[in-house]
Amino acid sequence: MSDLSANKGSNKKKPRNNASRKAKIESLNKPQEDEALSLPETEAEEMQIEDIADEMTAAVSVADEEKIELLAFKLSNEEYVLDINRIKEIIRPVEITKVPRVPLYIKGIISLRGVIVPVYNLKKRLGLPEADASDDSQRRILIVNFDEEFVGIIVDAVTGVVKINEDVIEPTPQIIKGVDAEYLKGVARTNNRLLILLNIDRVLKMDTDIKAT
Repeated sequence: MSDLSANKGSNKKKPRNNASRKAKIESLNKPQEDEALSLPETEAEEMQIEDIADEMTAAVSVADEEKIELLAFKLSNEEYVLDINRIKEIIRPVEITKVPRVPLYIKGIISLRGVIVPVYNLKKRLGLPEADASDDSQRRILIVNFDEEFVGIIVDAVTGVVKINEDVIEPTPQIIKGVDAEYLKGVARTNNRLLILLNIDRVLKMDTDIKAT
């Protein structure tokens, strides 16, 4: 009998041990679950700052996409620009072969990697005076796309690339309209610079009524 009662007592102890063990496991797990649900305050602040930074970066990229990119260059002490997407390349002056019976503003032709390219004297085309410049080391020829072909235009110097919003483009002032206004699209003022936008398609369109050489 004493053996049976001892066995009964031993059977009753097991549930109490299981319950105790389960309680301990729950008490250990609960704080970990709570920590997983709540972020430390400093970490949450860092996430917010990152979100704001991402939004600012996105806003800048959208603003840049809305701008047009232009190549600026000098002609007779004035700064002109045209759409950089029209530029194939910029080269230093090379020997130009004269061609008979072409308009006066056609300087001649050059061979660019086997392709014959007509070259315009842009000053003559726009009716601008030839600047007295003994140093022509800055002179360049811009190779531009026109009517599925390439055309070269001579400029005094390339001054760089500028980005502007289209809404800053103004009508051509009267003082400039007197000089071949049909070749201009307007002007843009940016960073104390007055940029004159060329209507490059009209500039490069050959006139049939101009006396040839």
